[in-house]
Amino acid sequence: MLLIYHRSPGYVPLKILSIEDGTVLKSFNHLLHRNKKVDFIEQFNEKLLVKQENENLQILDVRNAELTEVSRTEFMTPSAFIFLYENHLFLTFRNRTVAVWNFRGELVTSFEDHLLWHPDCNTNNIYITSDQDLILSYCKAEEGCDRGRSFICWVHQHEQHPHREMHCQNMLE
Repeated sequence: MLLIYHRSPGYVPLKILSIEDGTVLKSFNHLLHRNKKVDFIEQFNEKLLVKQENENLQILDVRNAELTEVSRTEFMTPSAFIFLYENHLFLTFRNRTVAVWNFRGELVTSFEDHLLWHPDCNTNNIYITSDQDLILSYCKAEEGCDRGRSFICWVHQHEQHPHREMHCQNMLE
């Protein structure tokens, strides 16, 4: 579990606690840009995602302090996340769009062919199976159609190399 303390000038104090007994596993200060708002700090297993206003996304491996940055022009602050623990990926939601990222800071895929039905980009209209191999979404229809479209998406693992892809199909096709 991640504990985030009040920000100090130039850094934020953080502690990672064991969820079993509350013991402190790691305590450290994460450097921040002064006078920049913190958009989010999220923990996913050993990865810490930190994004400040108009700055790059930082992906920090808390085990070895290895830092990966994703350009602010590639990764814009999302309104919501869903972590896909089984696939070591995360979904981001922003302005009715969904994107899938890995923890090397690479965009795995974006669903450019459809927009989520609700403009607030919450995660209530997304269903993910417990194996995290199928994602169902309800999306906005094309012009002139009064109903939305349902999509099913799945993660595909290549046998020759560890690269994963996300594929989607309209359920009505």
